[in-house]
Amino acid sequence: MSPPTVSVVMPVFNRERFVGEAVQSILSQTFANLELIVVDDGSTDRTSEILRSFADPRLHVIRQENRGIGAAMNTGLRAVRGEYVARLDSDDVWLPDMLEAQLRVLEAHPHAGLVYARAQGMEHDGTPHHSTWGIPQRYPDDSLRSMLYGDCTCNITIVARRACFERGGLYDESLATGEDWDLWLRVARHYPFAFNDRVVARFRWHEDNITGPNSPHYVDSLDGRVRVLDKFFSQPDLPAPITAMKPVAYQNLHVGTGLLWLGRRELRRALRSFGKAVRQGGNPPVTLLRIAWFVLSWEVLGKFPLGRRFVAWQAATRRRWREER
Repeated sequence: MSPPTVSVVMPVFNRERFVGEAVQSILSQTFANLELIVVDDGSTDRTSEILRSFADPRLHVIRQENRGIGAAMNTGLRAVRGEYVARLDSDDVWLPDMLEAQLRVLEAHPHAGLVYARAQGMEHDGTPHHSTWGIPQRYPDDSLRSMLYGDCTCNITIVARRACFERGGLYDESLATGEDWDLWLRVARHYPFAFNDRVVARFRWHEDNITGPNSPHYVDSLDGRVRVLDKFFSQPDLPAPITAMKPVAYQNLHVGTGLLWLGRRELRRALRSFGKAVRQGGNPPVTLLRIAWFVLSWEVLGKFPLGRRFVAWQAATRRRWREER
């Protein structure tokens, strides 16, 4: 058999409620020349039974003992045959033309290593949510600096050339969270990224999200993102402009962490994170102003449709200003 154009990897562990819908959203893509490699990472529920119910020959299931999401992804990546590689998590879904739309962008940007887009949130039952993931790059001509400023990608919307993994490597299996950001930081040292400014997928909020606010792994998931930056900036061969991003990278990470703790009403932890942002950001007055604005945006304006529109407008205005400079 000739190799498919796209290889899709899906790690799964005990997702009997959602995995069938996730698989179907891939097999129903308007771009059909694909293979779907599902790595069942030691599921003990009906996940395996649901996967066996699909008769599509493009679906391949690999079963292994539970080793974590990074190991599951690496098992799948070692089996891919396609020119392009994508990933969908087992509780999320793609819109029908996701692959077609993303491949079109990659064809128009032959120097880009990958393309990403936006995904819209949904509740556990599929009800749409106003939240979205995936934003334009902070520095349109510098994907690595943009990824250090903050992870702008949405992992389930990424379609990457297979060469990205040959040069950037596979997932770091020692990371319990932030493994995607770590990988794409390594890839961004070799390739620019393209952004498709449209929604191509839906990500699901539910009580079993591994990195969700109700997860027992929540604290570890936030600490894991610090490990990603620690690992990146420990590299001895970083160019000077990249090393100069270190204060900004840590500042933004700690501000974001503080906002997440604030959303959980854990004020002490939020203040601790904000304190780290002020100490590591390099410009305390500016950092304090940014924290104040984000708290206002999240805690006040973000709770009302008009406020959300205002926040989106000012973000778009600042982005246009940066691009025109």
